[in-house]
Amino acid sequence: MNSDIEMLDKRRMRYLEWYLIGFVPFIILSLTRYFFRLGGLNSQPIGRAVLIGLILSMLLLAVSTIASAILGRTIKNEPSLNDALQNELVRSLEVQSWKAAYVGAVGTTIFFAVAWFFYPINDPVMVALTSIIVGAGAYQATFYFKYRSS
Repeated sequence: MNSDIEMLDKRRMRYLEWYLIGFVPFIILSLTRYFFRLGGLNSQPIGRAVLIGLILSMLLLAVSTIASAILGRTIKNEPSLNDALQNELVRSLEVQSWKAAYVGAVGTTIFFAVAWFFYPINDPVMVALTSIIVGAGAYQATFYFKYRSS
């Protein structure tokens, strides 16, 4: 049973790692696409390459999120796994991670609000999507790094 618990814990961390691997390029490419739009470069080959990278990073985010959700449901449905893997440390880290998610989403929204004074923002859907994904990334990163350090 301990080997199953350790295996599931490692798998949970692996899914978080893959999420973070997709998160960093998403943020960089999202901001790049935003500034390319201002310069009219999105229809150029470089803009299309950024779009393809953005789609691939979103696909990686989606796959790792779905895999984490399936693993979380498996853990919650099995009482022995739930007791072992949803301990007080994990619950405490989840609370801290939700706070980081809120700060990340609000911070991104403030960033775009300040940028609006200098550049016109013509894509509110991308702003909202980026803010939501930054919040989710802040949650995942906080949980991952604090869990690894404990």
